[in-house]
Amino acid sequence: DTFPVGCAFSESIVYPKYFAANPDVKNDNFSTKLGLYTENCGLDNVTMSWGHDEYMYLVAKGNNTTLPPSALFIIRFHSFYALHYAGKYDYLMNDEDKEMLKWLRVFNKNNVTINQEEVKPYYLSLIHTLW
Repeated sequence: DTFPVGCAFSESIVYPKYFAANPDVKNDNFSTKLGLYTENCGLDNVTMSWGHDEYMYLVAKGNNTTLPPSALFIIRFHSFYALHYAGKYDYLMNDEDKEMLKWLRVFNKNNVTINQEEVKPYYLSLIHTLW
């Protein structure tokens, strides 16, 4: 689960009870609905909690990826459940984010089952290439 930092924590974040121990809860600059942000500032201007989503997003972006903006949005926000499942933090989104959210919801609803035996040779060839 990822979430914005610098504004009030939502009860929709996984394990919200643990935020009570976070000093930001008592900081007037960070504990309001908008905190450091302005309404509709855009998620590009929001600092997210650190996790594998943000890491991969920054790696892709920092290495001149050819992925389209929608793919980068999916990478960065696929674990932002408070947004795409509970509808929280939508007041931080701009029009572009709202359009990208449609792609994220398609990505998260994809119920493709992968036949592991079918793809195993491909991944083994990658491993053998590295060794």
